[in-house]
Amino acid sequence: MDRRAASQGDYDEQDRRVKGAEVFVGGLPRSATEGTLREIFSPCGEIVDLRIMKDQNGVSKGFGFVRFAERECAHIAKRQKNGIELQGKRLAVDLSMDQDTLFFGNLCKEWSAEEFEELIHKTFKDVLSVDLATASNLDSSASRRRVNRGFAFVRFSSHGVLTNIIASYLKQSYWIKLSYVYISICI
Repeated sequence: MDRRAASQGDYDEQDRRVKGAEVFVGGLPRSATEGTLREIFSPCGEIVDLRIMKDQNGVSKGFGFVRFAERECAHIAKRQKNGIELQGKRLAVDLSMDQDTLFFGNLCKEWSAEEFEELIHKTFKDVLSVDLATASNLDSSASRRRVNRGFAFVRFSSHGVLTNIIASYLKQSYWIKLSYVYISICI
C-alpha cells in the first residue's frame, strides 16, 4: 500500500503504531510560539494539546508536537501543513510515533545484567523490560561469560510514562550509582 492511500484513511501496519491524533512539527523557527502553532494548525481540527520542546534555558529546540481531538485531524495536518513555510523555514509535519523505549548509554561495564535491572527498577516506575547489551567473552580461565557492552534499552508501560521520565531528565541528569548515564528516546 502506498503512503498516499495510507494518508487517506486506509492505514498500513506502521500507521497502527502512530499516536492516534498527534503530529511532530520540525523545522520551527526559534521565534515560533505555541500561539503560532495554534494559529497554523487549528484549521485542521480541534487542538487538545501542543508544545514546543525547549532546552534547560527555555530556548526552543526547533520542534514541537500538536495533539488533536481526532486521529483524522492529524492526517489532515500532515497533508496540508507539511512543507509550508514559516518565517523563512520549511516545516516538516509527520505523524508522531508512540515510543515507549529509552536508550541508556555510558553505563558502567562492571555491572551485571541483574545489578543494572535492579538499579533501573529502583530508579523508575512502570518498567516492562530491561535489555542490557552483552557480548560473550573468554576470560583467562577460558570459560565463557557475558560482558556488559555499556548500553541498554529499557521499555516502559506507556508513552506517557516515558514522557514524564524525559521531562524529569531535562530538569536533572540521572546519576545511577556514581556513573553519569546518557538517556535518549529510541526511534
